[in-house]
Amino acid sequence: MLTLNNCGMLVVVAGPSGAGKTTLAKHLVDKIPDTRFSVSCTTRPRRGNEREGRDYHFLSEKEFERLREEGYFLEWARVHGRLYGTPGEWVRERLREGLNVVLDIDVQGALQVRERHPAAVLVFVLPPSVERLRSRLVGRGTDTDEEVERRMTAAAEEVGWAPAFDYLVVNDDLERARRQVESVMISEGLRTSRLPVDGLLEYGRWPGGRSYWNGVRAVVSAGPTREPIDDVRFLGNRSSGLMGLSMAMALRDAGAEVTLVHGPTSARPPDGVKPVAVRTTKELLEELRRLVPETGFLAMAAAVSDFRAERKLRGKTERREGGLDLRLKSTPDVLGELSPRCPVLAFALEMGDDAEKRAERKMRSKKATAIFVNRGDVGGIGMESLGNEGVLLFENGRRVEVPFSSKRMVAERITHEMGLYLGGGDAR
Repeated sequence: MLTLNNCGMLVVVAGPSGAGKTTLAKHLVDKIPDTRFSVSCTTRPRRGNEREGRDYHFLSEKEFERLREEGYFLEWARVHGRLYGTPGEWVRERLREGLNVVLDIDVQGALQVRERHPAAVLVFVLPPSVERLRSRLVGRGTDTDEEVERRMTAAAEEVGWAPAFDYLVVNDDLERARRQVESVMISEGLRTSRLPVDGLLEYGRWPGGRSYWNGVRAVVSAGPTREPIDDVRFLGNRSSGLMGLSMAMALRDAGAEVTLVHGPTSARPPDGVKPVAVRTTKELLEELRRLVPETGFLAMAAAVSDFRAERKLRGKTERREGGLDLRLKSTPDVLGELSPRCPVLAFALEMGDDAEKRAERKMRSKKATAIFVNRGDVGGIGMESLGNEGVLLFENGRRVEVPFSSKRMVAERITHEMGLYLGGGDAR
């Protein structure tokens, strides 16, 4: 019996019609505990012994269109002339319960899921050869010759998207393909971004501040913002977003309900949090204005671009012999304009020996509860690094040194100390 220890994982199994993706998807549900199969909606007619609610939810085109307009679907697509879609709220409820969900959908639907649920695991199932695929489609006896040709044409286009998936399984031997998809779920379930790190925390001998966070609604901002110069170029900074994502994971594991508002980052938002993607500082401010009134804690780890071009240029600006003159304006002071009523953790990247003094002044001016300051002139920490170190300053004058470690463990230490302080422990 295989077991996984993760927060609910969304796995998408996709590939050309006839590749065997449904067989492999349902094998995962049978083999991996706490895993559910998402039954798709479709407007195509039933085949053979297919049953409503087991194989598909069969809808009329009018019913499907109505549900689509209501935002019912996590993803939807028109495939081979018929509409298909995944019920979004059912999937989200299962993931919130800590259950894994497996989707058996088409390639374009899988790409939509990646955009809307970045932590999803995408598995592309490839038939062993063109000839074998055609033989399988013909052998099913459910499609006309014209439909078979249409599916073969679609397969040629879909295979071009295989490199955009996380894993590729060639289904030339069913038993081997089954073992491979099992291995995907096992390895993904062991990712540190999915797993609580409780076992590691025992070694740190930290105060017991995690209990404070159970049920708290938390908002975390992360990553850089990008201010467009033209339709191609932008002003930004070197932030990877990893510190903010690590804070989201630490709060999630402590029991908080986390919304992660993130700028462009190569790191995918983790499972178990609600991701909201933004690009500019203005977009970040607008999302936070919407979210903060309902939140119980705000962690401002985003590294916003402090300047923007006064006027965005159209298209791609051609190279000019004398260069390009830009007039810059300041972007909004996000925390200053929010005036949140909940506890706030600010972050500051400062240079020089007086870094703490400047960070403390920033904490006071922003009316933050605490601020974590790290040095921007020390190599190996902060932007574009896996590690960090710094000092956590509190409004009451308390000072906690956070030693050099991975950003995930630094975030865990900050979460412990903040929980202890907000919970009225000895830290106050």
